[in-house]
Amino acid sequence: MSFRLSQRDKDIIGFINQFRAVDRDSLVELFFKQLKSPINACNSVMVRLFCID
Repeated sequence: MSFRLSQRDKDIIGFINQFRAVDRDSLVELFFKQLKSPINACNSVMVRLFCID
């Protein structure tokens, strides 16, 4: 399976690497607050990023 990381995905990974422990609400506020369903979007992206081999 092949896919590309978006710039937002790269920014999220960089943020998590920098701070090591981040809660979902912080990620929602920083990266997803402009979306219609920010919590659902954050959950979906985090599951996708977690499942990267």
